[in-house]
Amino acid sequence: MPLSDHEQQLLDQLEKQLRSEDPRFARNISETQAAANGPGFSAKRFVLGILLTLVGLAATIFAISMVTNSAWWIILGVVGFGLMVAGMYWAFSRPRQIGDKTKRAQPSNGPQSEAKGSTGFMNRIEDRWEKRQRGE
Repeated sequence: MPLSDHEQQLLDQLEKQLRSEDPRFARNISETQAAANGPGFSAKRFVLGILLTLVGLAATIFAISMVTNSAWWIILGVVGFGLMVAGMYWAFSRPRQIGDKTKRAQPSNGPQSEAKGSTGFMNRIEDRWEKRQRGE
């Protein structure tokens, strides 16, 4: 259901106010939404993944049907199983965007965070709260 003109104006005002009061938070929210709204299901990726899975399944069944004690059939079975797993992963995973970053660098909070070692979720929240209280 679309928003009315008045509701749209109120939403725009709230967004402007948020961006002016806390631009870092607004930027984080917009980045999160952009990542969530990124490319989703890809039919081409799904079909290729299923084909890879079927090839792996065929290789595994063929290797199992050869009941000899040869190491080559065991290796073929393991490779076939690996292809099945890789194909299913490929078929159901989301494609990455060109600008995606797999690891983001965590900003240093000065000597405090270095002295603490690895900071947990609550420590980061407390640090943010202290910065806001100081007006940073």
